[in-house]
Amino acid sequence: MAVAAQQVCSNCGNPALPDGKFCLFCGDVLSESPEKASTIADPSNPRNAYDAASPEPPEFAGFWLRVWAGAIDGTLEALAALVITVIVGFAMKVIGGHFGLSPITSSYVTGIAFILVLTIGAWLYSAFSESSSHRATLGKRIVGLQVLTASGGRLTFGQATVRHFMKFLSLFTAAVGFMMAGWTKRRQALHDMPSDCVVIRVPPERFSILRR
Repeated sequence: MAVAAQQVCSNCGNPALPDGKFCLFCGDVLSESPEKASTIADPSNPRNAYDAASPEPPEFAGFWLRVWAGAIDGTLEALAALVITVIVGFAMKVIGGHFGLSPITSSYVTGIAFILVLTIGAWLYSAFSESSSHRATLGKRIVGLQVLTASGGRLTFGQATVRHFMKFLSLFTAAVGFMMAGWTKRRQALHDMPSDCVVIRVPPERFSILRR
């Protein structure tokens, strides 16, 4: 009786899921099946030679480039939330005086507003930006990064949303989930893997952003 050999990752040696396309442990792309790997193009047939030619692989973004992009985005998100919260706080002082709210209550409501604005705003900013035609947030565009699916396509809003909220899992693993972008073969962080996303390097948009 024939026994099927279990596929293992050629990068880290861990066993792979039978229907998986990438390694759950290191993010490496799993090798194709033997039938596909044994296919040899006929050099006498130009069409087969064209089909066998593989495109140039993208350059995946490393850990520190992603840190710089995240620092820029985090600063922008915090500043935007702070401006909105200052407006809310001023409104609470004006309106709260008419309704008899104490300064402590107004400050409490203002603090809650800051947390809500920052949380919801960061989600919408990331999801809409990474699922847009730019495929990147403003910070990634400045540094020269894009977020794509493993097949090279644009993320949907749902995929970008999953990727954003999975960052909390990367954070709660003592930030090891973020550091994984430094040693996985496709430079994937932990929050990139559920949607099988990759972050690649592209020419920066430092000057083109100002013209738009």
